[in-house]
Amino acid sequence: MSKVNSHKHPVFRIGYRASNQRGFTLIEILVTVFILAIGLLGLAGLILEGMRNNQGAYLRTQASILAYDMADRMRANKDRASDYAGFSTDGATTTLPDCASEDTGCTPAGQAQVDLVEWTRQIQGVGSDMALLPGGVGTIQHDAATSRYTITVTWNEVTRDGDAGESISGDGSYSVQFSL
Repeated sequence: MSKVNSHKHPVFRIGYRASNQRGFTLIEILVTVFILAIGLLGLAGLILEGMRNNQGAYLRTQASILAYDMADRMRANKDRASDYAGFSTDGATTTLPDCASEDTGCTPAGQAQVDLVEWTRQIQGVGSDMALLPGGVGTIQHDAATSRYTITVTWNEVTRDGDAGESISGDGSYSVQFSL
């Protein structure tokens, strides 16, 4: 009986290849590209959401600056603080009073009007290509019982689509309360 040398005659089994495999198959490359594409789309989504959140933070900062600006103007003109109460920039005039251009300056009542017009101009973006706050409105309220003033600045946030095609529109708001 002769022995068969197994080194010369390999036994073929299912799934066995006689030659060594080198490189990648096309399916492996397609799977890798698909996974990479999903990762890049996720990264792009994160960047867009970060930019949207950054815009919201920017608008809140602008509202804060505008609210504190008016509070400082009112503190500087304490004697006429009542002239500021009940004011809203919605539909307010943006024409400066005559005393704003005179060398003698304004009376305290005239200065209150100048302050309100300048604040309205800042919020509405008069003299600029765009408003500091989209759809911005500033209001000043006075609570006589507590002697506290409340300055509120509101604006329109970016509208975006939510789940099931619903539209999400959030109005931003920033308030400052203080006493004189």
